[in-house]
Amino acid sequence: MDKDKPINKKQKMKIKADTKINEKLVLKKDFLYFEKQEILLLNKQIKKKFEKEKNEIKLASSNIIKLNNDNKKNDDILKISKVSKSLGGKPILKNISFSLKRGHILGLLGPNGAGKSTLFNMIVGKIFPDTGVIKLNNENINELPIHKRALQGISLLEQHKGLFGSMTAYENLYAILEIYIEDKNKIETKIFQLLSFFGLHYLANVKANNMSGGEYKKISTLQRICNKNIKILLLDEPMAALDPLSISSIKKFILELRDMGLSVIITDHNFYAIQDILDHCIIIRDGNVMIEGSPSTVAKDKKVIKYYLGSGFKI
Repeated sequence: MDKDKPINKKQKMKIKADTKINEKLVLKKDFLYFEKQEILLLNKQIKKKFEKEKNEIKLASSNIIKLNNDNKKNDDILKISKVSKSLGGKPILKNISFSLKRGHILGLLGPNGAGKSTLFNMIVGKIFPDTGVIKLNNENINELPIHKRALQGISLLEQHKGLFGSMTAYENLYAILEIYIEDKNKIETKIFQLLSFFGLHYLANVKANNMSGGEYKKISTLQRICNKNIKILLLDEPMAALDPLSISSIKKFILELRDMGLSVIITDHNFYAIQDILDHCIIIRDGNVMIEGSPSTVAKDKKVIKYYLGSGFKI
């Protein structure tokens, strides 16, 4: 503005919003990218094109999650041996032992206050065992702090934590991927590979606060598996506060992750909600392992029925 030109107070300034969208979505057979940095999926024409051609994009699972497949699938990727922990002088975990096989879903179950959350916090490195050993890929990780265990490939999704509410799915995923990937185009490609592969592309520009409970859980989970060294995903009560249809959708989602080779541990107090997707499960009561085995074996155990499931339980 010319400083010497007098300002007419009655003059009305008209500001016309630039609504022209010139970002062109380019879809290729094996990958996709955008010409510009801003992603404007709200544009109906772009969304229509995305829907039409997304099925032609072939995304191999190895491009979504990078997993070390050097070892056999049935190897133990995580091993907990005789672990005990007291907090405030109160014994919480008492001589706990179990293992997680590569590419399996393990259910860590039990009533509220059984010690499940404490065990989760110990696996990710928030707290350390008083006695016992935790091994990842047969290496002792007892002394590794939480950030170093994350670099080793352990990710946790806590029940009451997840996304930045005012940020979109795209922005939430970007915030994690930029830690591991410097090239912006590669970050964007990775984001849309993840969203497309799991049928969540429609959430790219949706803010977390506007997502349904199931959508929020899925995007939160995708955020956790953005860890470039991901090996084990810990899910803390992923079915909590969800309706039956959302629970069914989340279980299918978790099974897809397992089929891609990811090892998963789910903690929950509700055996009914997750027993049909578990490869193996452990029931903890008062800091002790009550029983472990297949879901069908555990469900028939008399002690489990008496102290955890209740006499009215039927499988």
